[in-house]
Amino acid sequence: MSYLKIISLVLVCMVMAGCVGLSSVEQSAQRSSPKIKFSLDEIRPDGLRGSAGGLVSVAYEFCVPADNSVYQEVQRIDPSVQIHPSSRGRITCATNQALSIGETHQSHWKDILNKLAALPYVTEIRRCDFE
Repeated sequence: MSYLKIISLVLVCMVMAGCVGLSSVEQSAQRSSPKIKFSLDEIRPDGLRGSAGGLVSVAYEFCVPADNSVYQEVQRIDPSVQIHPSSRGRITCATNQALSIGETHQSHWKDILNKLAALPYVTEIRRCDFE
Protein backbone atom coordinates (compact mmCIF):
# COMPACT_ATOMS: atom_id res chain seq x y z
CA MET A 1 0.00 0.00 0.00
CA SER A 2 1.42 3.39 -0.91
CA TYR A 3 2.00 6.15 1.58
CA LEU A 4 -0.63 8.28 -0.17
CA LYS A 5 -3.28 5.60 0.38
CA ILE A 6 -2.28 5.20 4.03
CA ILE A 7 -2.44 8.96 4.62
CA SER A 8 -5.82 9.13 2.86
CA LEU A 9 -7.15 6.28 5.00
CA VAL A 10 -5.90 7.93 8.20
CA LEU A 11 -7.52 11.25 7.20
CA VAL A 12 -10.83 9.57 6.42
CA CYS A 13 -10.78 7.83 9.82
CA MET A 14 -10.00 11.11 11.59
CA VAL A 15 -12.86 12.88 9.83
CA MET A 16 -15.25 10.05 10.65
CA ALA A 17 -14.19 10.08 14.30
CA GLY A 18 -14.67 13.85 14.42
CA CYS A 19 -18.19 13.56 13.05
CA VAL A 20 -19.12 11.00 15.67
CA GLY A 21 -17.69 13.24 18.38
CA LEU A 22 -19.74 16.23 17.21
CA SER A 23 -22.88 14.16 17.16
CA SER A 24 -22.45 13.05 20.76
CA VAL A 25 -21.70 16.63 21.86
CA GLU A 26 -24.89 17.84 20.17
CA GLN A 27 -26.90 15.06 21.81
CA SER A 28 -25.57 15.79 25.30
CA ALA A 29 -26.50 19.47 24.91
CA GLN A 30 -30.09 18.45 24.19
CA ARG A 31 -30.45 16.03 27.12
CA SER A 32 -32.51 17.12 30.06
CA SER A 33 -31.68 16.75 33.72
CA PRO A 34 -32.49 13.41 35.35
CA LYS A 35 -34.44 15.45 37.93
CA ILE A 36 -37.04 16.14 35.22
CA LYS A 37 -39.36 13.15 35.58
CA PHE A 38 -41.42 13.52 32.39
CA SER A 39 -40.69 13.29 28.69
CA LEU A 40 -39.98 16.52 26.85
CA ASP A 41 -40.08 14.80 23.44
CA GLU A 42 -43.70 15.66 22.61
CA ILE A 43 -43.34 19.34 23.52
CA ARG A 44 -42.84 21.66 20.57
CA PRO A 45 -40.24 24.48 20.53
CA ASP A 46 -42.99 26.96 21.51
CA GLY A 47 -43.69 24.94 24.66
CA LEU A 48 -46.99 23.46 23.47
CA ARG A 49 -48.00 19.87 22.79
CA GLY A 50 -50.96 18.21 21.12
CA SER A 51 -52.63 18.37 17.74
CA ALA A 52 -53.03 21.58 15.74
CA GLY A 53 -56.58 22.07 17.00
CA GLY A 54 -55.82 21.28 20.63
CA LEU A 55 -52.41 22.63 21.59
CA VAL A 56 -51.81 22.99 25.31
CA SER A 57 -48.99 24.06 27.58
CA VAL A 58 -47.45 21.50 29.90
CA ALA A 59 -47.60 22.41 33.59
CA TYR A 60 -44.94 21.09 35.95
CA GLU A 61 -44.51 21.08 39.71
CA PHE A 62 -41.63 20.95 42.14
CA CYS A 63 -40.92 21.76 45.77
CA VAL A 64 -38.71 24.54 47.11
CA PRO A 65 -37.78 25.57 50.64
CA ALA A 66 -40.37 27.90 52.18
CA ASP A 67 -38.24 31.04 52.02
CA ASN A 68 -38.85 34.37 50.27
CA SER A 69 -35.31 34.58 48.87
CA VAL A 70 -35.75 31.13 47.31
CA TYR A 71 -39.07 32.22 45.78
CA GLN A 72 -37.37 35.23 44.22
CA GLU A 73 -34.53 33.10 42.83
CA VAL A 74 -36.96 30.61 41.29
CA GLN A 75 -39.15 33.35 39.78
CA ARG A 76 -36.08 35.05 38.26
CA ILE A 77 -35.33 31.78 36.45
CA ASP A 78 -38.96 31.03 35.56
CA PRO A 79 -41.41 33.96 35.53
CA SER A 80 -44.31 31.53 34.94
CA VAL A 81 -43.89 29.91 38.37
CA GLN A 82 -46.70 30.32 40.88
CA ILE A 83 -45.66 29.47 44.43
CA HIS A 84 -48.16 27.97 46.88
CA PRO A 85 -46.61 27.81 50.39
CA SER A 86 -49.61 26.11 51.99
CA SER A 87 -50.13 23.43 49.30
CA ARG A 88 -48.40 20.06 49.08
CA GLY A 89 -49.41 19.14 45.50
CA ARG A 90 -49.28 15.66 44.04
CA ILE A 91 -45.53 15.80 44.39
CA THR A 92 -46.13 15.93 48.18
CA CYS A 93 -43.99 18.84 49.35
CA ALA A 94 -42.90 18.70 52.98
CA THR A 95 -44.34 21.15 55.51
CA ASN A 96 -41.19 23.30 55.30
CA GLN A 97 -41.48 23.48 51.49
CA ALA A 98 -43.67 25.36 49.04
CA LEU A 99 -45.34 23.87 45.99
CA SER A 100 -44.16 25.59 42.81
CA ILE A 101 -46.00 25.26 39.50
CA GLY A 102 -44.69 26.49 36.15
CA GLU A 103 -45.54 25.96 32.50
CA THR A 104 -43.71 25.31 29.25
CA HIS A 105 -45.46 27.88 27.03
CA GLN A 106 -42.65 30.44 27.19
CA SER A 107 -39.41 31.21 25.39
CA HIS A 108 -36.51 28.90 26.20
CA TRP A 109 -38.73 26.61 28.28
CA LYS A 110 -36.27 23.68 28.07
CA ASP A 111 -33.37 25.82 29.33
CA ILE A 112 -35.60 27.11 32.13
CA LEU A 113 -36.52 23.57 33.20
CA ASN A 114 -32.87 22.55 33.23
CA LYS A 115 -31.88 25.65 35.25
CA LEU A 116 -34.59 24.86 37.79
CA ALA A 117 -33.41 21.25 37.98
CA ALA A 118 -29.84 22.47 38.57
CA LEU A 119 -30.88 24.23 41.78
CA PRO A 120 -29.52 22.19 44.70
CA TYR A 121 -32.78 22.29 46.64
CA VAL A 122 -34.95 21.04 43.73
CA THR A 123 -34.97 17.24 43.94
CA GLU A 124 -37.41 16.52 41.10
CA ILE A 125 -39.76 18.19 38.63
CA ARG A 126 -42.93 16.34 37.66
CA ARG A 127 -45.63 17.02 35.11
CA CYS A 128 -48.66 18.51 36.77
CA ASP A 129 -52.00 17.19 35.47
CA PHE A 130 -54.92 19.24 36.68
CA GLU A 131 -57.93 16.98 37.14
